[in-house]
Amino acid sequence: MLRALPEKGQIWDDPSEDGLFLLLEDIESGEAGAFLIVERTSDPSGQTYAQVMRRSDGSYRVEHREGDSDHHYGAVAADMRAAHRLLAGWAFNIDGWQISATWSQI
Repeated sequence: MLRALPEKGQIWDDPSEDGLFLLLEDIESGEAGAFLIVERTSDPSGQTYAQVMRRSDGSYRVEHREGDSDHHYGAVAADMRAAHRLLAGWAFNIDGWQISATWSQI
Protein backbone atom coordinates (compact mmCIF):
# COMPACT_ATOMS: atom_id res chain seq x y z
CA MET A 1 0.00 0.00 0.00
CA LEU A 2 1.07 3.56 -0.71
CA ARG A 3 0.59 6.84 1.07
CA ALA A 4 0.97 10.18 -0.73
CA LEU A 5 1.93 13.23 1.30
CA PRO A 6 1.83 16.58 -0.49
CA GLU A 7 3.58 19.55 1.09
CA LYS A 8 0.15 21.15 1.56
CA GLY A 9 -3.23 19.50 1.66
CA GLN A 10 -4.70 16.14 2.40
CA ILE A 11 -2.79 12.85 2.73
CA TRP A 12 -3.92 10.24 0.21
CA ASP A 13 -4.00 6.59 1.23
CA ASP A 14 -3.35 4.14 -1.60
CA PRO A 15 -3.50 6.62 -4.52
CA SER A 16 -3.95 5.36 -8.08
CA GLU A 17 -1.80 6.43 -11.04
CA ASP A 18 -4.49 8.98 -11.87
CA GLY A 19 -4.49 10.16 -8.25
CA LEU A 20 -0.73 10.76 -8.41
CA PHE A 21 -1.26 12.74 -11.61
CA LEU A 22 -3.88 14.91 -9.89
CA LEU A 23 -1.52 15.52 -6.97
CA LEU A 24 1.23 16.58 -9.37
CA GLU A 25 -1.21 18.89 -11.17
CA ASP A 26 -1.82 20.55 -7.79
CA ILE A 27 1.94 21.02 -7.39
CA GLU A 28 2.18 22.38 -10.92
CA SER A 29 -0.48 24.98 -10.10
CA GLY A 30 1.07 25.78 -6.71
CA GLU A 31 -1.99 24.63 -4.74
CA ALA A 32 -0.21 21.73 -2.99
CA GLY A 33 3.16 23.36 -2.39
CA ALA A 34 6.34 22.34 -4.17
CA PHE A 35 6.77 18.66 -3.34
CA LEU A 36 5.08 15.28 -2.99
CA ILE A 37 6.30 12.21 -1.10
CA VAL A 38 4.95 8.72 -1.80
CA GLU A 39 5.74 6.10 0.83
CA ARG A 40 5.47 2.33 0.78
CA THR A 41 3.61 1.69 4.01
CA SER A 42 4.89 -1.90 4.08
CA ASP A 43 8.31 -0.58 5.19
CA PRO A 44 8.05 0.09 8.94
CA SER A 45 11.28 2.15 8.84
CA GLY A 46 9.63 4.73 6.57
CA GLN A 47 12.72 4.72 4.36
CA THR A 48 11.17 3.31 1.18
CA TYR A 49 9.74 6.24 -0.71
CA ALA A 50 9.82 8.41 -3.80
CA GLN A 51 9.61 12.15 -3.78
CA VAL A 52 9.10 14.80 -6.40
CA MET A 53 9.90 18.50 -6.11
CA ARG A 54 9.02 21.18 -8.64
CA ARG A 55 11.96 23.42 -9.43
CA SER A 56 11.80 27.11 -10.32
CA ASP A 57 12.56 26.40 -13.99
CA GLY A 58 9.51 24.09 -14.30
CA SER A 59 11.50 20.86 -14.23
CA TYR A 60 11.15 18.33 -11.41
CA ARG A 61 13.65 16.65 -9.13
CA VAL A 62 12.61 13.02 -8.64
CA GLU A 63 14.20 10.82 -5.99
CA HIS A 64 13.59 7.29 -4.80
CA ARG A 65 14.98 5.49 -1.80
CA GLU A 66 14.86 1.77 -1.16
CA GLY A 67 15.43 1.40 2.57
CA ASP A 68 18.82 2.94 3.27
CA SER A 69 21.12 5.74 2.19
CA ASP A 70 23.11 3.41 -0.08
CA HIS A 71 19.95 3.02 -2.18
CA HIS A 72 18.88 6.65 -2.59
CA TYR A 73 18.85 7.98 -6.17
CA GLY A 74 17.83 11.17 -7.91
CA ALA A 75 17.14 12.40 -11.42
CA VAL A 76 15.71 15.45 -13.15
CA ALA A 77 12.49 15.20 -15.16
CA ALA A 78 11.87 17.87 -17.78
CA ASP A 79 8.24 18.46 -16.86
CA MET A 80 5.29 17.27 -14.80
CA ARG A 81 4.34 14.44 -17.17
CA ALA A 82 7.88 13.05 -17.15
CA ALA A 83 7.92 13.29 -13.35
CA HIS A 84 4.59 11.44 -13.23
CA ARG A 85 5.94 8.62 -15.41
CA LEU A 86 8.87 8.14 -13.03
CA LEU A 87 6.78 8.43 -9.87
CA ALA A 88 4.03 6.11 -11.12
CA GLY A 89 6.65 3.68 -12.46
CA TRP A 90 8.24 3.46 -9.02
CA ALA A 91 4.92 3.31 -7.16
CA PHE A 92 3.38 0.57 -9.31
CA ASN A 93 6.57 -1.31 -10.31
CA ILE A 94 6.03 -0.62 -14.01
CA ASP A 95 8.66 -2.49 -16.06
CA GLY A 96 11.43 -0.25 -17.35
CA TRP A 97 10.45 2.87 -15.41
CA GLN A 98 14.05 3.56 -14.34
CA ILE A 99 15.54 3.60 -17.83
CA SER A 100 13.71 6.77 -18.88
CA ALA A 101 15.97 8.94 -16.65
CA THR A 102 19.62 9.29 -15.72
CA TRP A 103 19.90 8.43 -12.03
CA SER A 104 22.66 9.46 -9.65
CA GLN A 105 23.22 8.13 -6.17
CA ILE A 106 22.51 10.69 -3.48
